[in-house]
Amino acid sequence: MKKVYHLLVGLSLAYSSLALAVELVKPESVGLSSMRLDRLSQVIDQHIEQKKIAGAVTLVARKGKIAYLRPSGLADIDKPMQADTIFRIVSMTKPLTSTAIMLLYEQGKLLPSDPVAKYIPEFQNQKVLEMNPKGSEFPYKLVPVKRDVTIHDLLTHTSGILYLASTGWFPNDKREQVVSFYREAGITDGFCRPDETIGDMVKRLAKLPLYAQPGEEWEYGLSADVLGYLVEVVSGMKFDQFVQTQIFDPLNMQDSHFYIPENKLSRISADWNSDWKGSLERVTGPLIDGDLALCPNDAYATSGKYLSGGASVLSTAYDYYRFAQMMLNKGELDGVRLLSRKTVELMTATNHIGEHDATLLHSHGWKFGLGFAIQEDRSHNVDSGDVGVFEWAGYYSTRFSVNPKEQSITIFLSQTSPFGAHFGLWDKVTALSTSAIAD
Repeated sequence: MKKVYHLLVGLSLAYSSLALAVELVKPESVGLSSMRLDRLSQVIDQHIEQKKIAGAVTLVARKGKIAYLRPSGLADIDKPMQADTIFRIVSMTKPLTSTAIMLLYEQGKLLPSDPVAKYIPEFQNQKVLEMNPKGSEFPYKLVPVKRDVTIHDLLTHTSGILYLASTGWFPNDKREQVVSFYREAGITDGFCRPDETIGDMVKRLAKLPLYAQPGEEWEYGLSADVLGYLVEVVSGMKFDQFVQTQIFDPLNMQDSHFYIPENKLSRISADWNSDWKGSLERVTGPLIDGDLALCPNDAYATSGKYLSGGASVLSTAYDYYRFAQMMLNKGELDGVRLLSRKTVELMTATNHIGEHDATLLHSHGWKFGLGFAIQEDRSHNVDSGDVGVFEWAGYYSTRFSVNPKEQSITIFLSQTSPFGAHFGLWDKVTALSTSAIAD
């Protein structure tokens, strides 16, 4: 018998609530093992019992059907996790932003090869920081760019633009020097929403030195935030309005927002700080870790100016599944075509960084498309299942993975800091969801 979850979805103040039926099929009907998916439940429950995480929502789909959608643990103190709990998905915003850019590409309004300066003049005549030899009178020098930063560079994180937090991820003198300019200019990573527009920040960022020559290194950073502002410039719409009308509405993603409607505030998961050893504490204020500033309570804001292309969206497991399924379907969902098959192949099935590796979340040999990490081979300590898997993650311990060969999707949403400690749990989630394939 098919199970059906009924998620209560608030449409708007102008409409009554709508019971949205999410159909769960029997796992065996799509070539998955119920017994093996139970192992996934057991592992997540063990982490909750050991107070490593407070709760999570996990979704596994195959062949266009959801076979596993399980809320576990707590969303907040004395509040059980629900299937429709809303999460800060943070950097899982980036694939949405890349999709917005490729929609404009398909509308003939831009090309990935276009210089960013064509649309944002502040990107003209940029400089790259180079460190001088130790003992030199000046520690660094600024040299002209060999070529302009392109939209393609932003989509692939080869623009030379950093995150402030990258000084902690990959410390070196050069990175610290570039980030010191970011600090002086009031640049933010977007995890705390400032009282300004994304355009204000991007224009300042464009005038600062790049970490590397455009196209020459893969460096995870604020490129997607620049893309968000680029969407505004090219489309003539505010970024959130463009994403709402061009992505969320066509895909029926009713619970995805940059700023949450007031009638949904109670559905947001709390954020929890964990040492992953049994000490778990609900976060009540900002989290500061070196240059990384996190403001989980910003998720409760119902309005504001700042629309980060790299960090702002809140969503649910079901909503993000609809986006992931559209990408797995080569651009179409429920009779609505968002992107062409060829564009999706360009985004998710093409290595755009050559010999470079995308190693922030993965080992060497992982590549990057246009907004997604791509598994190029299976010779890794942690295997996501097949060559061609594409995926990404968000800082509060949210991740998704799409396997085109097996037509499968795995989504894991928790709200647990710090991010890096969750890797072991995610690796087990992907291993167990993949090993549940039984056809």
